[in-house]
Amino acid sequence: MIYEAVLIALIFIIFYSYAGYGILLILIVRLPLLAKLFPKPRNKVESKNIFPDASEYCPKVTLIISASGESRELIRQKIENTVNLDYPKDKLEVFFAIAYDPSQETDPTLDAYYDEFLAEPSQQKISSTDEEVYIKFFNFDQESDLRSGEVLSKLEEQLEKTRFDSAQLTPGAKELIESNLGAGQIDNEMQVYITKDIRRKGKIAQVNRTVEKAGGEIIVFSDANSFFNRESIRNIVRHFNDMQVGCVAGEKRVKKSESSTSGEGEGLYWKYESLLKKFDSRLWTTVGAAGEIFAVRKELWAGAIEQNAIIEDFVVSMRIAEKGYRVIYEPEAYAEEEPTHDLQSELIRRKRIAAGGFQSIVWLKSLLNPFKYGVLTFQYISHRVLRWAVVPFLLPIVFILNLYLVFANEADWVTGLFALQCLFYFLALTGWRLELKRKKIKIFYFPFLLVLMNYAAYHGFFRYLKGSQSVVWERVKR
Repeated sequence: MIYEAVLIALIFIIFYSYAGYGILLILIVRLPLLAKLFPKPRNKVESKNIFPDASEYCPKVTLIISASGESRELIRQKIENTVNLDYPKDKLEVFFAIAYDPSQETDPTLDAYYDEFLAEPSQQKISSTDEEVYIKFFNFDQESDLRSGEVLSKLEEQLEKTRFDSAQLTPGAKELIESNLGAGQIDNEMQVYITKDIRRKGKIAQVNRTVEKAGGEIIVFSDANSFFNRESIRNIVRHFNDMQVGCVAGEKRVKKSESSTSGEGEGLYWKYESLLKKFDSRLWTTVGAAGEIFAVRKELWAGAIEQNAIIEDFVVSMRIAEKGYRVIYEPEAYAEEEPTHDLQSELIRRKRIAAGGFQSIVWLKSLLNPFKYGVLTFQYISHRVLRWAVVPFLLPIVFILNLYLVFANEADWVTGLFALQCLFYFLALTGWRLELKRKKIKIFYFPFLLVLMNYAAYHGFFRYLKGSQSVVWERVKR
């Protein structure tokens, strides 16, 4: 009887993680009396509106677009998407935060930027090296006395840090850049800037430096390969009219693609995640934000996020929740992106997320205290901790224990349960085979995706323990 009880308990945890929490969450939200059983965090920030009507709130916004080696065409599409956003241009500044990409001699992001924003067309191309050198030595050009000991000392220090061959510089590049400084403004007033990572330190290192330069009260984050709906900024910003809101998470949407079968499963997963986020937000706070589209109050950025953060978007949003603020989910602000191209690309992405999940659980261990954080702890454990760090290790235990009981116990329900497990893994295996052949039969996608996620969790766990998960972008095909 003890083994049967353990088996039932483990199966309940697995079911609760994937489906039970969603069912319970909907019931709690729709039954106010039930919601009272889940107290708010003891350090919660009180709700207070800045304007009576949220539509009147129109702060300065900084949009930070992370890029690393994207194609010229994709960057042009992102620029066009950004220009067409429905938000006052004099209240919006845009930064392209470009991480170093050693795979190409020239940077397509910079090339597309200059082609789009130069005041007048020019046959002379400005390289990324020209731009980097100009930024590094611009301040010295403003000094009134270049012969002073202090200035010469700073210049010597900068020269020691900067390595470049003069042959790499374009003749007249400095004059060309300066003659087009006005090109940082388009569509009347919207300001557009670039920050460039000189060494390959990863996305978060570049974002940290860019946030320091941001002049917006609200900072919106995006990736170069994600495209916003026109009203997204307005729909995000209106929530910040309430001082209790510290972060707003938009919706990630994965486009359907005939060339990608893995995208079908990815799309199903994000639809379910969006449903959970919707009800999480209504109960108290959304548990995490997707890096493709989310926003924070600049004052809550807290200086910088650790450069070794693997899934920094999740850590940023949950640290804001840890301070007593709410993370609101806004489905009418969404970012669309292409699905991963193939199984290998999807597996790379999943392993990285899994390693980041274990890292985040360690970093955010204080959120496991229900006496301080109340409903936030309930949401965090139910939505993330169980799925990321518990269920992957329970699945093989349940299978082996169930198999043992089939031979040790003649109960029909034990045999029936084992048959259901075998059916599930058969569907997942079939889904894997279909994926390799790039065929689409939807009934097999979700079992396959669940197994893939848990398989990736093992890799992510050991990557985290060994510290082998790089924070530098692992580009996947889309």
